[in-house]
Amino acid sequence: MKTAAIALAALLLGALAPSQTPVFFSDFDAAVPPEIQAGTAQLTGVQGYAGLGMTGDQFGGSFLRSETGNTVRLVLTGLPPHNAISLDFLFAAIDSLDGTGSFPAGDFFRVTLDGVPILRESFANATPQQIQSYVPPPGVQLARRVDLGFSGPGSYYTDSAYDLGSDPVFSLIPHQGSSATFAFVIEGQGIQSLGDESWAMDRVAVHVQTLVLGSVSAYGTSCGPVLSASSAPRIGHAANFVLDAEPAATVQSSLAIGVSNTNLGFFTLPWNLDFLGFTGCWLEQDLALSSGLPMTRVPLPARFSLLIPNDPTLVGAVFFAQGWSYAPGVNPGGIVFSGGLRVSIGQ
Repeated sequence: MKTAAIALAALLLGALAPSQTPVFFSDFDAAVPPEIQAGTAQLTGVQGYAGLGMTGDQFGGSFLRSETGNTVRLVLTGLPPHNAISLDFLFAAIDSLDGTGSFPAGDFFRVTLDGVPILRESFANATPQQIQSYVPPPGVQLARRVDLGFSGPGSYYTDSAYDLGSDPVFSLIPHQGSSATFAFVIEGQGIQSLGDESWAMDRVAVHVQTLVLGSVSAYGTSCGPVLSASSAPRIGHAANFVLDAEPAATVQSSLAIGVSNTNLGFFTLPWNLDFLGFTGCWLEQDLALSSGLPMTRVPLPARFSLLIPNDPTLVGAVFFAQGWSYAPGVNPGGIVFSGGLRVSIGQ
């Protein structure tokens, strides 16, 4: 399987992923932009947060600081055509946020897009024993329960910092409308005044993108088995194939993969295989990547998972798949073939 994935990457290069289009950015160093409905939130110097973050995307100057219970909205209009939207921002969890539980009760950071929840997780700063439901993916947490210059020092007044834009939950969110409203709030029974706990955001950016969606379509003629795919293929994911309706006498199932369904050297595809004893069967692809990857047959139906490399240059590339079953006695050659699948790789 690994060899097939490497071959796939080597032979299908050339289609570039579409670029993102920036539609909003603010670092809050000058003013609150008109797209932001801040409520009671105010611009505040970042203090000890300065410099936290990846190079070129760090806290600095001032950020937009909000008391808990206050909703901050980012309202965008006139967006260009797209089918995905991504949100990037630095998040400051300030002072005695209470996580899930007491002190006096939970504090949950909720982010929505057009009213649909993207994230709702608790954040905890007050004591090490508190439960924080948010588990940051690698690279997201920048600081955890340290004094970054606000109400601290003090046991209940530590701060945390996160690059939430690096959390995949905020990347490539399905969206097509010409307007978008993001809403941010820390909610729960534990909301308290600004002097006790708060949160802030910095370097807020929004991009839209038109994704290339993967697809699978059947073509050609089967002389018995039926090949299908359980999902549209995407880079970084497995393309899962199933070979069903095989003859009862089948002892081996295989998956052939090619890069053309029209030419096989000097021959034109599809190619009738009657001359090999495979009566009524056709070769539907050129076998360029594999003439037969063994499929798993326990339990039936036969199946195979092909890992698509996480390589953006594969987006939009096409390959062709065909299954075949070795079933002695089913015809003079003992092999029957499925029709073909045209597989287009998406993001």
